[in-house]
Amino acid sequence: MHFAKLDDSPMFRQQIQGLEEGAESLRGRCNKFFKGCRKYTEWLGEAYDEEIAFATALETFGGGHNDPIFSALGGHVMTKFTIALREIATYKEVFRSQIEHMLNDRLLHLVHVDLHDVKEDRKRFDKASLVYDQAREKFLSLRKSTRMDIAASIEEELHNARSSFEQARFNLVTALSDIEARKRFEFLESVSGVMDAHLRYFKQGYELLHTMEPYIHQVLAYAQQTRESCNQEQLSLNERIEEYKRQIDRESNQSLSGVQSSPNGDGVQPFSRKSHKVIEK
Repeated sequence: MHFAKLDDSPMFRQQIQGLEEGAESLRGRCNKFFKGCRKYTEWLGEAYDEEIAFATALETFGGGHNDPIFSALGGHVMTKFTIALREIATYKEVFRSQIEHMLNDRLLHLVHVDLHDVKEDRKRFDKASLVYDQAREKFLSLRKSTRMDIAASIEEELHNARSSFEQARFNLVTALSDIEARKRFEFLESVSGVMDAHLRYFKQGYELLHTMEPYIHQVLAYAQQTRESCNQEQLSLNERIEEYKRQIDRESNQSLSGVQSSPNGDGVQPFSRKSHKVIEK
């Protein structure tokens, strides 16, 4: 806000009041915005913890080099993917700290330091204004009969009171003007910086995964080929099992056919030889 004149006039006081109302409104907006920013950074922190936990779980699942099924599970591939996941999680943590610095910390400082200082400047101004008014009234109440030394002392008090009043007045004006000016660029600067941090975060993740893309596709192709090979082996095994079962059925049918074609027709031919041997003995 532009002050056409710096005299302590009603218009000047009205301008100050308008700036104070704007500062108080800004305080409320900043408090609400800070709550949203804090939730976002807390979520990013939790997401980082979960990503690290996922990478650790994957690493544990893959096992170590001494694990007998390390190679069967693709342990070498798991290890490489685990390293990449941890790196991406690190990008997220850096991203979270940037947002915390560019938004959370600045908002807190604005609310609890800068805007708080404005309130303190207002208190000092009110106090200095009261002292100045009292000193002026005291000076204006002097009589012609007042001793010169007393009048000089009261006049000095008035001078000091006005000096303190003007200093407090301009301190308040400077603080309010600073807040008003910063509204025009500081938030744009912070939010733009946060968007740039988003860009760099996703770009880092993309570049890391982009360099791994040929390897990822190679692993996927290998896994697909292995799946097809395993399916063929499983199909072959099933066919062999079915053939084996059919062979057993044929042998069983042949054995039953042999029994049914016995001359005795009593169905106990397999035991007849044994019976004869027992009789001969």
